[in-house]
Amino acid sequence: MESQPQNRPGSSESPQKGDVNNGLKRFSTFWIGCILFVAFGLASLVLGIGFNKPAVNNIDKVNAKRRGMIKREVDKAHAGARENALLSFERVGSHFLNTAPAPDEKPEFVLPGSATQKRKASGGSGIVVPADFPKVDPDAPVDVAVMERGKATFAICSACHGLEGEGMYHINKTGPPLANSEWVTGPVANLIAIQFRGLSGPIEVNGEKYTPVAPMAPLPLDNDSIAAVLTYIRNSFGNKASPVTPEQVEAMRGELGKPMLSPADLIPPTVAAGSN
Repeated sequence: MESQPQNRPGSSESPQKGDVNNGLKRFSTFWIGCILFVAFGLASLVLGIGFNKPAVNNIDKVNAKRRGMIKREVDKAHAGARENALLSFERVGSHFLNTAPAPDEKPEFVLPGSATQKRKASGGSGIVVPADFPKVDPDAPVDVAVMERGKATFAICSACHGLEGEGMYHINKTGPPLANSEWVTGPVANLIAIQFRGLSGPIEVNGEKYTPVAPMAPLPLDNDSIAAVLTYIRNSFGNKASPVTPEQVEAMRGELGKPMLSPADLIPPTVAAGSN
């Protein structure tokens, strides 16, 4: 009787069976690892949300508290500013009510209707030229710096007289021209007095009648500024005349506070054309 062959370790059948077992192990290990990985990720996500939620709430509470503190500080500051403003207004008002008027030997501005204005108005409505009014040589040179300053100040005047002194002829002759004007090159006292008292009413320039829609208001400028702008218009737009000095302006400050001038109050330019 023949004996059956037996499989021994190391025979050709043993490696095949081992390979199958190893494949199953690797397959099982892979999927178990995937499942564990997903489970670990889900657990981390849940735990992370749970831990972070109180932190977010705490930050919101801190920010809300901070906003409340800032709002209270701002409200407090606003209330303090309003109180300080009211106190300042009260102090200023008390100062004006309780302080005596300043001397007006050299007033910069006189209120219409005030005692000073009424006292000055009692001297008549015409222009009063002081006997010691300074004279300037008609051929005196014109300072370039003074002309530049006068040009800057003239921006105020150009609204009615035009940028080139052409006036407002095209708008119903409402703005009298300064270019080639006998009034501009005429007596300096006229121009200075107009700066202090203003001018109202129709005026004739170069044979044309102009009726301003509003009177020219006096300008509260210092002596240097008035002298500069008058020097500028007397030596621009085709005009040529002597410069105006701050000393001349100062000499005419007695006109300040008198009633507004009309053309009839002015010194006729034909009487002393080009004079000082």
